[in-house]
Amino acid sequence: MDKFYWSLLIVCLLVPLQMIANNREDSLSKYDKLDAADLISASFSYQQGEVVLGEGVVLQVPAGYRFLDAAQSKLLVAHLWGNPENPNSVGLLLPARVGPMDKDVWGLEVSLESSGYVSEKEARHINYANLLQQMKEDIKTENDWRRENDIDVVTTMQWAFPPYFDKKDHTLHWARILHFSNNQQPVLNYEMRILSRKGALCFNAIAAASQLENIRKLLPELMQHVHFKPGSRYTDYNPITDLATIGTSGTWTVSDILSPEYLLLWLRNTWSLLLVSSVMVLFVYAMQLYHRRRTTHRKMIRIDESLN
Repeated sequence: MDKFYWSLLIVCLLVPLQMIANNREDSLSKYDKLDAADLISASFSYQQGEVVLGEGVVLQVPAGYRFLDAAQSKLLVAHLWGNPENPNSVGLLLPARVGPMDKDVWGLEVSLESSGYVSEKEARHINYANLLQQMKEDIKTENDWRRENDIDVVTTMQWAFPPYFDKKDHTLHWARILHFSNNQQPVLNYEMRILSRKGALCFNAIAAASQLENIRKLLPELMQHVHFKPGSRYTDYNPITDLATIGTSGTWTVSDILSPEYLLLWLRNTWSLLLVSSVMVLFVYAMQLYHRRRTTHRKMIRIDESLN
């Protein structure tokens, strides 16, 4: 009878151990089935909530999205997605419902450019034909990189819609449709540039061209999740203190100085200086008037020496 109980005890101990071993083997076999790209994407660490991007810019990650930092996003975009690396990239926004290597994945590359202040006048008069031509020249250089890395090259590129400047929130919008050599579905590159005091915060959507309308609605909504700290906002620009960063070319012209736009901007950004100067002038004038009255009062007092 004792042997029966001992046998039963041994069986009860061995069965759970065997189940644990089987579960561990199953979990390890899942990783064995993954290729190198899947293993890299599985190692990514995402951020939620508030993310400090730098240069006085803070991003509140929208609900339904997750943020990948600069180092990890460059690995994903350049090495796994096959796009040229952006040296100004600070991260990538990805939908939470899809994985970074899923077929229908798309993302928003976030970058900061310290290219200098762009006035509303300059933004309204951008020559987009010349800009597209310059982009095509850049594509030729990118295609050399693609050939070296055995990646399909871009054959044609055109605007998805006429680019424009939104004066209300100081954003530039331009979207390109890229066609590739292997006849794959066209790729959309939709860039929204939020102008700032020293440059721009850029959101560049990388997606299938069929998602154009969805992304066109999404990007303006991101404005509610971006916060520029005081001193970094577009309206904080001061043409006196920020003289070296004016415009896209970095030059200061007589027409810029005399334009009503710059005059109003200068007055708006220097109101505190004018106010302080006015208070100081009034203070000096009041002190001079006060001392002048005291001097006059003393002269009016006479002493009768015959009383001594």
